[in-house]
Amino acid sequence: MNITATKEEVKQALNKWVKLVDNPEVAQEFEGFNKTMQFIFSDINYKIKMIFQDKKVRLEEGLDENSEMSLETKSDLFVGIATGEVDPMEAFMEGELKTKGDMNALQKLEIFMDFE
Repeated sequence: MNITATKEEVKQALNKWVKLVDNPEVAQEFEGFNKTMQFIFSDINYKIKMIFQDKKVRLEEGLDENSEMSLETKSDLFVGIATGEVDPMEAFMEGELKTKGDMNALQKLEIFMDFE
């Protein structure tokens, strides 16, 4: 990989995840789930939040210092994960995904990586 993704490509990948929550089966997984996931793409200086509110999710640009969980990674790696080209577990084990916060909540987000 190693070709920097643009903010638009990152946002497109995240929007794909947002659309997955329109699927009733996926939405069910997020019943009563009210948390903010902060994404930080340091290589392109881009911060965006995924805000979950009981079976709904939306994106909002910016930084939330009080988010329950955060993921910091490179833009190209994230786009690779979102498109299924990169194994998120492998990237995590190699230290390319830096996560913070509520691990149980973070694990819930695996559904986005399992759904193609």
